Amino acid sequence: MMNWLEQVKSSSDDDVLDMWLVDQALDMTQGYVLDFTDASFNDFIRRKFQVDVTAPMYKTEGTSKAKRLRAFLRALIPGAQADVLEALWNYRQSIVARNYPDSLEPHTRLAFVEMIGRLRGVSQTINLEIVEKFSDDSTLSELVDAIQRDIQASAPHAALDRLHTYAMKKFADLLAKKGTPTNENEALHARAGRYINGLNQAGQIGDYSAKIGKSAVSIFEQFNPVRNKQSLAHDNQLLAAAEGQYVFETVLSLMRFIKTLEGSNFGR
Repeated sequence: MMNWLEQVKSSSDDDVLDMWLVDQALDMTQGYVLDFTDASFNDFIRRKFQVDVTAPMYKTEGTSKAKRLRAFLRALIPGAQADVLEALWNYRQSIVARNYPDSLEPHTRLAFVEMIGRLRGVSQTINLEIVEKFSDDSTLSELVDAIQRDIQASAPHAALDRLHTYAMKKFADLLAKKGTPTNENEALHARAGRYINGLNQAGQIGDYSAKIGKSAVSIFEQFNPVRNKQSLAHDNQLLAAAEGQYVFETVLSLMRFIKTLEGSNFGR
């Protein structure tokens, strides 16, 4: 099951995700999504993907269900887009069986299903520029090298534990630069939350960035159980490769957001 969002996609991916087909298949042309109410739509996305689709990052084009779903889809890597669309398509099939009006043209239906298949087949290159050696700590150097090796081996799902450790070190470094101590028993989201709260209290970020920051903290909180239960941190069953890449890229994208807040202090 997926747990995070916010991916950076290549322009070629936009050619695979045909939003016109999405609008037709999910009855989104008037701002609605199928027969969902606002509450049931928010609950469906939260239950299926552990994502709050009311977060500011999904309201950039408007607050209707359709506009938030479009923003949600555009934020995902292709494999994750396929998962979301398939879940909504299955839901559509279930309500059609209960007399939901079905005026979808057969060729549109076929094209939509074929698009989901193409999305599953799109490869996604992970940009590791944000994973940098920001200090002379030898452990950090080995950690970054190990992450790079896993990504080169197309195994992001195997690198999740190391990415969690990297993020822990990164927030400890950012907090230390501000004279704020950390302890080894502190959770990742606690460190991230203290860092973002510090920026907010110092007036270094605006209200909008502060809201996105809070969303980022909640995602880091969800990263903890993935690291503990679905990574190599323990004797776990790993996430599938596609889902592992989805989680990995989401965490990287949040780190990129943090870098935009911190600027030159983010590195050495």
